[in-house]
Amino acid sequence: MQVYDVPVVFFDLDDSLINKDANSLWIRWRVRRERWAVIEAIQALASLYRAYKKGRVTYRRLSNYYRTRTRGMTLEDYRRQVERFFRERGQLHIYPQAASLLFAYQRRGAELVIITGADDVVARAYGDALGIRHVISNRLRTEGKRIAGLERPMCYGPGKVELARKFLGERGLSFNDAAFYTDSHADVPLLEMVRQPVVLNPSAELRAIAAARRWPCLDWRAE
Repeated sequence: MQVYDVPVVFFDLDDSLINKDANSLWIRWRVRRERWAVIEAIQALASLYRAYKKGRVTYRRLSNYYRTRTRGMTLEDYRRQVERFFRERGQLHIYPQAASLLFAYQRRGAELVIITGADDVVARAYGDALGIRHVISNRLRTEGKRIAGLERPMCYGPGKVELARKFLGERGLSFNDAAFYTDSHADVPLLEMVRQPVVLNPSAELRAIAAARRWPCLDWRAE
């Protein structure tokens, strides 16, 4: 498994380091436990997932989804729910190949970063399990103690570029010092910025773009 000589390596989470979308895993887990989650599932399927994969999600749409998802929970309430979700379902979907790739980069001394559209509580659970200290994600916004949506900028599309640039800048680095692994067409803006783009378990759209631009491609789904 090839690794690249860069000091920072960014990894997408959904369908990249894990073999499903974390939000869809969450919804399936929740629907089995609470009737309210059916409403969350309907909203997500009707207005979110298709747009997400095509790079068309807006801040308003995603923030509204999270208000429905958390339904007035405090951050502590939500953390407890996520801990249970991760133990019972979430951890089962980590690609076994991910551990080998991450270990290879760690041996080279690279700084590993999850950069994902998942929220910060879910992303942190996966980061801890994978031994990745740095997580860049959508951040939950609170009013008082209650979750009220998401902070800006979104960690999605051009927002990922902005947040990755900030992370690199704080270390005196630039995109020329970074690699990025992702499955999603929505991540093309960040793939175009880094020195070493790598498509991982790509969508059909991203596979075509990668072939045209001669970006390396890994597909763990076939292994």
